[in-house]
Amino acid sequence: MPVIQLVAPTAEPISVAEAIAWAQIAVGDQMPAPVAPTVALGTGAGNVDNGAHRYLVRFITATGGTQGGAVSAAVTVADKTVNGKVAVSAIPLGDATVTARELYRTAAGGLTYMLLATIADNSTTTYADNIADASLGAGAPVTNTAEDPLLRMLVIAAREDAEHICRRAFVTQQWKAVFDQFPMPGMNISSANWYGPQWGNTPGPLSVTRPDGKTGFEIYLPYPPLQTVDSIKYIDVDGVQQTLSPSQYIVDPISEPGRITPAFNTSWPSTRNQINAVEVTFTCGYGAAAAVPQKIKQWIALRVATLFANREEVAILARGKVEALPFVDGLLDKYRCLEY
Repeated sequence: MPVIQLVAPTAEPISVAEAIAWAQIAVGDQMPAPVAPTVALGTGAGNVDNGAHRYLVRFITATGGTQGGAVSAAVTVADKTVNGKVAVSAIPLGDATVTARELYRTAAGGLTYMLLATIADNSTTTYADNIADASLGAGAPVTNTAEDPLLRMLVIAAREDAEHICRRAFVTQQWKAVFDQFPMPGMNISSANWYGPQWGNTPGPLSVTRPDGKTGFEIYLPYPPLQTVDSIKYIDVDGVQQTLSPSQYIVDPISEPGRITPAFNTSWPSTRNQINAVEVTFTCGYGAAAAVPQKIKQWIALRVATLFANREEVAILARGKVEALPFVDGLLDKYRCLEY
């Protein structure tokens, strides 16, 4: 049964910030705040108010921003009618994830850094400040919300590992399962002359089953918990793709794995004798990140910490033998789906 992911999760079970907190990764291991820019008085009259001013920079990425960086030396405007501008240079550049930088400044003699300008690139290194104190914006954030690219990658990798071990989906995602034909009762290996019942005929499919408890008509879908079956499409005997009406089948999202059966007194339609004739598109997962069980989140956080601390394929131990804590993989035991 080939399966293709159509829509990946839009969030992870734990955020990078949670991984940092749970795994006790030092704050300094996040994207570092910028170094200080260089400042000097400009020439000519301007709007920067008389007094001492200091500057700092903040990096902006697709996931957030750093806290304010190092503070510049003070530059003093003695008479803004003569020298009321400030030349800011050596504005620091970020790594490839930085999409913009915010420049902050104090009011004359002040201690609070307020937004002066947003530089919407990662290449400009100079700025001419001609802004009055009254026009400064919001204060500089004191927290770092810019996700470190390495930690982001490790969170995704750890989630994929956990999903593979559990054989289930965590945060909502959409998949397509492909079959060569609709399922039908097969010959039972323990009784060479026994076949499954005709679906929907007396005494009914759920009262007459094979010894393994199945009728043979069920479609089982991977990656529980199943949320919805979005569509069932098939190639009919004439080679035309059809969409099966939801009235023709029943979805069981409670069982794990989730299953689909024909509705009462119906049967699966005939398909052309070709590969990948049936496509089932379905949505699965616990829901939002908040719905993922805590033990799964704990396992992911522990895996992130391990991968962050050990970045090589092999480890050369300086002393003794190191063994994994025995409880770690047990965190996932109750969430393993044992059958598809």
